[in-house]
Amino acid sequence: MTKTSLTLTDHVHRLYPLPGVEPILLRLQDEYGLDVLLLLVACWLAGRGQPVEGTDWTSICAEQRPAHQRVIMHLRAARRAVAEHDRDTELYAMIKACEQAAEWQQLERLGVFCEGMGVVLSDPVSPDAQLFASCEAQGVEVSASVSRLLAELAGLVTRQIRMKR
Repeated sequence: MTKTSLTLTDHVHRLYPLPGVEPILLRLQDEYGLDVLLLLVACWLAGRGQPVEGTDWTSICAEQRPAHQRVIMHLRAARRAVAEHDRDTELYAMIKACEQAAEWQQLERLGVFCEGMGVVLSDPVSPDAQLFASCEAQGVEVSASVSRLLAELAGLVTRQIRMKR
């Protein structure tokens, strides 16, 4: 598989463990209400060369919304509630595993959905535009602080894309 033909889940498996990626994504989620999976989709689309002009972020968000609202958010809330008192318990570990399984399953669905929309395969593009478009589609204003975090994330993604060449 070439760098541009990675599936969404393969891309995330490579990107998420890189130093700095997880804390930025979690900060964007916790402080600004952004959906990490949609930000990861934006990074993947940029790596595949999908121009923002040809990306239907409204449809991508609509595809994500039910799983996020009905499953992932509830599992996350349960995990965080248990963590307040029993972080080192089997229950916490089980809820966290369920949350992560739901996220991976949804990433697979989002990847198939985006590929069905005719994702362009070309030279990678800067992830900035896709990340900003994802934020706008999620209804989050791109403030100066959000912009700085997105730029930092885009830099990490760009480095990862260059390393794979």
